[in-house]
Amino acid sequence: MKKYLILLFAAAGFIFGGCEYFENSDTRSISQLEVNLSGLPAIPDTMTFVGWFDNDDGDPVKAFTLDADANGNLVYSTTSEPLQHLQNAQIFNVTIERKAVLNDSDFVPSGRLILSGRFKLGNASLAFAETVNNFSAYSDSAVFNLSTPTDGPNTNELSGVWFVDSLNLPAGPIAGLYLPALLSGWIYEGWVEVGGVFLSTGRFISASSPDNFSGYSGSGAKYNYPGEDFLNNPPAGVTFPLDLSNAKVYVSIELDNGEDSGQAPSYKIFEATIPSGAQSGVTYPLQLSSPNLPGGVVKITVDLLE
Repeated sequence: MKKYLILLFAAAGFIFGGCEYFENSDTRSISQLEVNLSGLPAIPDTMTFVGWFDNDDGDPVKAFTLDADANGNLVYSTTSEPLQHLQNAQIFNVTIERKAVLNDSDFVPSGRLILSGRFKLGNASLAFAETVNNFSAYSDSAVFNLSTPTDGPNTNELSGVWFVDSLNLPAGPIAGLYLPALLSGWIYEGWVEVGGVFLSTGRFISASSPDNFSGYSGSGAKYNYPGEDFLNNPPAGVTFPLDLSNAKVYVSIELDNGEDSGQAPSYKIFEATIPSGAQSGVTYPLQLSSPNLPGGVVKITVDLLE
């Protein structure tokens, strides 16, 4: 007698929930494996997305290699996935890999992890979703200030954005962002938008340390937190210094490609509009955005033989 077990893994944000492998020695084959992912980032033509069955103690097994479409969607299905992969799997990952190494004998997942989830036992139809980075828990403490520390005090103060709080404390400012650690392969980035042009304040892993970019700042000492003064080397169409009144401020999540800054935000998690008549030394709040983060569904239909 055949029974059909459908294991459904649903994704929200960066993680889709999974299913602990079931224990049934009479199980023989997988009827169908279906993968539907959306919101994937644009990547170079030399790279692609790879799905993996994984576990805590063994080696990962490649499930698929496929490019996403122009809208960031990826659809994959097969009717011949070996059951051994599911029996041993505790985790399902999606990574970004270089196409040049896909056929190497020692090919293993890189650190560019996009989606990951743990399998959880279920029968019939099981849906489990887990969001690793619940940024709503951090939105109440997300703030920024306008200041330009790298050109001295009281000079062009409305031409810099720093993610700090309490700018006027005798001991100096404190962190204006408290953020969770991101999955491997991702990094935070700050932005201002002026006249439709995005200006990066730099990429950072920790909101309690400086970011990786100082391309627009002056020669003076900067705050020990993420931010940027917009004083030098303006891009085309922008004139420095700025008056950032009415400009927009963002914090985003970006694919970490080793660059110190990007061209435009990918996944905005916090945002704010600087008011008209803005002032330096005033702490302005950031609001939670609603980014279309990567996500997806993996559906595995299994034949159980008794």
